[in-house]
Amino acid sequence: MIPGSFFIDKIQFFSIIFSLFIFFFIFRLVKNKRIREDYSILWFAMSLFLLYLSFDRYAIDRLGHLFGVAYPPSVLTLMTTGFTFLLLIHLTVVITRLSEQSKELIQEMGLRHAGLAEKHSEILVIVPAYNEEQNIAKVIEDLESIEIALDIVVINDGSLDSTSQMARSGNRVLVIDLPKNLGIGGAVQTGFKYAAKNNYSVAVQFDGDGQHLAVEIPKLLEVLESQTVSMVIGSRFVEAQAGYRSTFTRRIGIRLFQAFNSFLICQRVTDNTSGFRAYDRRSIEFLARYYPVDYPEPEAVILLGRNGFKIAEVSILMRERQGGDSSIIGITGGYYMIKVLLAIIMTALRKPVAGVRNKSEL
Repeated sequence: MIPGSFFIDKIQFFSIIFSLFIFFFIFRLVKNKRIREDYSILWFAMSLFLLYLSFDRYAIDRLGHLFGVAYPPSVLTLMTTGFTFLLLIHLTVVITRLSEQSKELIQEMGLRHAGLAEKHSEILVIVPAYNEEQNIAKVIEDLESIEIALDIVVINDGSLDSTSQMARSGNRVLVIDLPKNLGIGGAVQTGFKYAAKNNYSVAVQFDGDGQHLAVEIPKLLEVLESQTVSMVIGSRFVEAQAGYRSTFTRRIGIRLFQAFNSFLICQRVTDNTSGFRAYDRRSIEFLARYYPVDYPEPEAVILLGRNGFKIAEVSILMRERQGGDSSIIGITGGYYMIKVLLAIIMTALRKPVAGVRNKSEL
C-alpha cells in the first residue's frame, strides 16, 4: 500500500468514527431527554449524510457532477451551508413558539396575581402603560371625571419606574402587573383576557400616555351602540380638525396604512394607528385569543376586517403626549413601518378564523 493510499484510508477511518460519534451523541441526548425528538431530526440527517460521505470516498465527485459543480469539494461547503440555514430556520420557529408560550405565561401570572375587582359597570377601560409614571395618575383622574360609569384596568407592562404605584391612585382601578415587558400588543391582550373572563359587554382601549381625552369616550360608545359594528376607532383624520398633529414622518406612515388597509379589507379606515378604540363583546372574545403582539393597531384592523367584523370611525380630538418619550422615534419609526407592512400583508393572506360571524348575521 502506497503512503498516499494509507493516508486516504486513515482519513476515511477517522471520518467514519467522527460521523458515528455525532450520530450516537445526538441519539444519547434524545434518549436522555436533553433534546426533543422533533428538534433532533436535522442533526440525525446531517450525521447520516456525513457517514455516507465517509464510506463512499467518491460521493463528493458524484454529487459535484450531479449539481454541475466544477470543483467537487465545493459540494461539501454547499451542503454545510444548506444545513446551517435549515438549522437557523428551525431555531427561529422554536424561538417563535417559545416566545408565544412565554407571553401567555406572563399574562397568566399577571392576571392570577391581580385577582378580580368588584364589577361596577359593563364597560371596561383598558389602559396599557409602560414607564408612564409622569402620565398615568392624570389619565386615571381624567377617566374618573366623566359621568359614565367605567371600570378601569391598568396593564403595567413590566415598567421600570413607579407606574404601578401611581396607577393605584384611582378609586376603582385594578392594576395588573406583568412581570416582564410584553410590548403594547401583549399588554392590551391581557386587558382583553380580563374583560372576556369577567363578561364585560364593552371594552375601551385608552393609552396611558395622556394623549387621549376621556370626554371623547361617549362618542365611541354611541357609534358602537347605534351601528352594526364591532369596533369603533377614535380617528384624528376622518374629519379635518385643528389641534394636535403628529409628526410629518408619522403622518406619511398613517396615510400609507390608510390606503393599504382600506384596500385589503374593503372598509375605509383613516387612522389605523390610533390606540383609542371601543369594542363589543364579540370582538373582546376574539381579540383575547388572537390579538397581535407587537405594535398591533394596524394589524388588528386587518385581523378584524378579514374575519368579518365591521369597523367604524368617529372624529376625536387628541392632545400632545404629556410626558415621557414615545418608543417609535428615529430609525425605529422606519423599522416600525416595514415590520407592520409585512405583518398586515401576512395577516391578510391568512385564512379567516373558522366560526367567526359578523354581528349583522347573528
